[in-house]
Amino acid sequence: MEQNLLNDSQNNQLNLIKEKIIDAKTGGTAICLLLVFFVCSGGVIGLMFFLNTILGIIVAPIIGFINFVTICFVCKGFFTNEVNEAHVLTFFGKYYGTVKKNGFLWINPLTSKRCVSLKAQNLNGAVIKVNDKHGNPVMMGCVVVWKIIDTAKATFEVDSCETYIRIQSEGVVREVGCLFPYDKLTEEDTITLKGDQKEINRILVQLMTKRCMPAGIEIIEAKITELSYANEIAEVMLKTQAADAVIAARDKIVNGAVSMIGHALRS
Repeated sequence: MEQNLLNDSQNNQLNLIKEKIIDAKTGGTAICLLLVFFVCSGGVIGLMFFLNTILGIIVAPIIGFINFVTICFVCKGFFTNEVNEAHVLTFFGKYYGTVKKNGFLWINPLTSKRCVSLKAQNLNGAVIKVNDKHGNPVMMGCVVVWKIIDTAKATFEVDSCETYIRIQSEGVVREVGCLFPYDKLTEEDTITLKGDQKEINRILVQLMTKRCMPAGIEIIEAKITELSYANEIAEVMLKTQAADAVIAARDKIVNGAVSMIGHALRS
């Protein structure tokens, strides 16, 4: 059963749409060719009117109409691709390719274009209540810095990258919160949410990357921005921490006194 599930997961990964980069033509070149076509066709129309024949009078308007339709059709292929942007192209419902080249460009007018931002973006996740390793309710929130690295997956595998990242970040925060305690209460607690922020952030990035890779999203950074006990136990935990501090202080005083007595006896 587990092997079948693993095989299904691998097959799904293989069936994901892969990004295909295509090279669009420069818009200036296309305009020059369009002007040459316009001048040549205009010359043909002028010549037919100049000949003043019945055939020329009939054919000239037809050629003019064809030229108008052709120009409108060709002009539909022009578009501008800004820096850190890409255009995902579809051809009658099928993925045609992605243009990442910047500038004024021209592509097949029959393709549909969708602009995708390649810039790094921030997501401030919601503060949610999580039960830590010891079952204590903790309020946690995180910020995620991400960007799209595969435009095909980001466009066709998920409906909205922002919504996808938000939901995944909440799931990862819950997962991390359940794995570790808020603070060190026993000797077995080697990693805590409060005391090992760097390690917790590294685990956040690792888990977020695993979840977001099928959507063509790269996780640049993930950090815990909100971490505190929930209101219902915050007062009790503060008293517990105060009591622990008093006990630690008394132990330090006693150990100091014992050390001084031992030093005096040795002298």
